[in-house]
Amino acid sequence: MMSALPKTGRAPALAPEDRRAALIEAAVPLVLQRGFEVTTKDLAAAAGVAEGTIFRVFDTKDDLVVAAARSVFARTDHLDELRAISHDLPLEARLTAAVTIWQTVARRMISVFVAFHGATDRQRLGDPHSLLDPSITARAGAIVAGLLAPDADRLRRPIPDVVRILGSLVLASVHPIDALRAASAPDDIVDLLLHGVLDDHVAAPDACLTIPPREAPASCPAHAAYTER
Repeated sequence: MMSALPKTGRAPALAPEDRRAALIEAAVPLVLQRGFEVTTKDLAAAAGVAEGTIFRVFDTKDDLVVAAARSVFARTDHLDELRAISHDLPLEARLTAAVTIWQTVARRMISVFVAFHGATDRQRLGDPHSLLDPSITARAGAIVAGLLAPDADRLRRPIPDVVRILGSLVLASVHPIDALRAASAPDDIVDLLLHGVLDDHVAAPDACLTIPPREAPASCPAHAAYTER
């Protein structure tokens, strides 16, 4: 009988596109921590390959860094997580689960801009407005709208408005400009969205405060000013 061949311990050979994808996935955590300051040695160690392997699919280390950073905006795994939320749950539980997922996505994206905070870094990374695929955002919004649909008759605002407001609350809850305070918990965000801050059991002194519905703004000047810095 032939004896078994000894294991070499080397990573299995991969097609160039598969190797590229594996390197990008392994690089993301380091890139979000250190941006362009991450070393080739550390990137190779994270992927379990020799440093030379990186340059078989990327011309430079920085090409890998940029590809890893941009990949954060192309992820769609959260769509499957959103779809997995049961419509049988109470409305509050459905939305709390959705907010938990959305906060994770928002934190990842914001981490990119924190890691690439310099003007030169931002220029190499690319225009922030072009990094996120609008179709991914639209698909996520449609899934959340579906989570709201069973309770549409309980809402005093159209579902698209509720989805937009919820997205804004999620982004604000994890924005680094407010980093000195803990991020709002998902259930706090949902409670604020659904019930507001007024106690309906306490009668107003004179008249009930009524805020008429407003159309969603076409764009946000404050956001544009921030990203153009």
